Amino acid sequence: MHMQRDNEGIRLPKLLGLAVAGATLLAGMVVLPATQASADEDSYGFSTEDNFKPGDLDDSIQPQLTVTKYFSLVEGYAATGSANDVNNFKNDKDLVPAKGIRFNVFEVAPNGSATNISDIVASDTSTWKMKDGTQKFVAETDGQGVIKQWYAANTDGSPNKANPLQFPKGANHYFILQEDQKNSPAFANDNPQKLDITKYAPSANAFFGLPYRTNGSNTDSTPGYIYNLHLFPKNRHSSAFAKTVQGVADAKTGEAKASRFAKAGDKISYKLSQTIFNTTNPVSKDGKLDTHELKGSFADLRIVDRMSSSLSANNDFTVKIDYKDNTNADKSLPLTQGESGQYKLSTPTENPDRILKTEASPHMFPDNPENVSYFQFDFFGGNATDTDGFIKKLQGLPATVLQLDITYTATVTGKGDSTGTDGVANDAASDFTENTTADGNPTDPIHEHTNVVNAVLVFGSIKSEKDGYAALPKTEYRLVDPGNQDKYLASDGQFYAPKALPEDAVFYSATANEDGLVVFAGLPIFDTPASGTSPKAATNTVPAGIKWNVLETKTPSGWRSPGFSFQQVTYDNYKGKTVDELVQELGPHATIQPDYSKLSFGKFDVPATTITKNPIKFNNENISKYLEHYAVTDADSPLALPLTGGRGILLLLVVGALLMGGALYARSRRNNAARA
Repeated sequence: MHMQRDNEGIRLPKLLGLAVAGATLLAGMVVLPATQASADEDSYGFSTEDNFKPGDLDDSIQPQLTVTKYFSLVEGYAATGSANDVNNFKNDKDLVPAKGIRFNVFEVAPNGSATNISDIVASDTSTWKMKDGTQKFVAETDGQGVIKQWYAANTDGSPNKANPLQFPKGANHYFILQEDQKNSPAFANDNPQKLDITKYAPSANAFFGLPYRTNGSNTDSTPGYIYNLHLFPKNRHSSAFAKTVQGVADAKTGEAKASRFAKAGDKISYKLSQTIFNTTNPVSKDGKLDTHELKGSFADLRIVDRMSSSLSANNDFTVKIDYKDNTNADKSLPLTQGESGQYKLSTPTENPDRILKTEASPHMFPDNPENVSYFQFDFFGGNATDTDGFIKKLQGLPATVLQLDITYTATVTGKGDSTGTDGVANDAASDFTENTTADGNPTDPIHEHTNVVNAVLVFGSIKSEKDGYAALPKTEYRLVDPGNQDKYLASDGQFYAPKALPEDAVFYSATANEDGLVVFAGLPIFDTPASGTSPKAATNTVPAGIKWNVLETKTPSGWRSPGFSFQQVTYDNYKGKTVDELVQELGPHATIQPDYSKLSFGKFDVPATTITKNPIKFNNENISKYLEHYAVTDADSPLALPLTGGRGILLLLVVGALLMGGALYARSRRNNAARA
């Protein structure tokens, strides 16, 4: 699930930890829930990665612990300790790996009131203590949310990569797995994708034996030991409102991608989710919207989705109420649009007002950038007093918790006019009548931010030193062929003249915003052929030889355009790496950036170290490239001729005429003097 920060970090409200299997029982006595039988009977129903061996304990085998951390929108699967569980998660669009979460593992002994191993309760720290003579194992999840290697701890509690550890062999070794939220890099202030720690709760502790005794799921339920135990601590997103990326479909094939990497032309599936409670006696002003608190007239709940120019909604919105009935079966109730329906959809051009409007917080979003699109949903229609109305119908549903879901797709456009801080990104917000403090004062709308893995190019468009290196917004740029700056980069990775662009492709462009930030987003680095070669199919690997130039195609009046392209944009710093490898390295919401040392703006380059006042930021970090501009009246411009606009050439002609007139006058005086 894509949880957002920020924005940027990812915005995830309070999470509820889910206990892993066997968390409170004697590991040697607990039998893990059976997984589906494998076609390979030698694995006894387990994955070969579990390293399950039938029979008695083999104390010559080195045991391992693999942890995979997920965030989930709804109650997820309990961790069963088998690598086969990953198959259960593949189709769950509400699960997203969590990068940068630190876990500690302790070999433990009974403590306090606990006199035996079987008395240990993972969540009760008074029942266990670190076993004498042992040390703490520590590690942090990678971009796939996985930990495979554990380390000794540094003095600050971080993993000491120079001191890898192995778990002890043999019997009678029992451990506690504990999430170290406070010291996790995911929440560090210097993390570009920082998460808001106030919106998270750590997952529940897990108690297990290693190696882990269990039975195989084959016909004979063969007993044995798992020597590579897989645990999947997952957390439930318990906020009243959330937005998630459900998947990315390839522009050419229309098929869902295995990873959430997007480029121009691809379609991204989104889901907006609002929790609504359905209890007999709701508590007023508790921050929870209940069906018995709905009044109707489209004034109960407002959800707004804000899309940057890098995304274009396909207007295929589906709105429904999802719930589990009293038999735990999944049920849905569709909602209809319009004055006589259950919701209204509008597309305001300005930042919409919130339902609980205040002087300090009148709008749904704290800012209102240009070139964004708003989609506003207002719920619910009808009147709460209508005995046969929709609100009464909601109140009669056999469930205490309902989830209002809005799903739709959006196409990546290739336009960078208002690209978010993560490239292909957007925001959403929810406000409702119960979004208040206990004393009834309105609280801010609940905000969510989403993004996907995408390749970007980022730089600043600024004025010259005499103008304080101030931002120069509205400058427009394209990526061009190094050998022909009249051919522009398109979404298929090829260069075309404007009139030759294929119907199924779009050009990439970017416009500097009010801060001077220029962002090309959703670039085609995984299926772009090397320069000078013929087109080829996508490989999901960054090829060597990507070479693009940057060309300024429009400059604000009064400022000079450089007139030529700058070289070069290359991603050779990641050549040969696959999407999965980059996600593992950079995280599930990464922006993949080029080797900026290869991009030179020549005489128009301003070193980032020069910009000490109000440096431009992208993804919470200072950018590294700045393109300087000169006014048409500047005499110190690197350009030979001030040809930008009509005034520059006019001044040149005027000065030339004056010089010519002066020369003719001087010559006339000399001739007259000679004849005298």
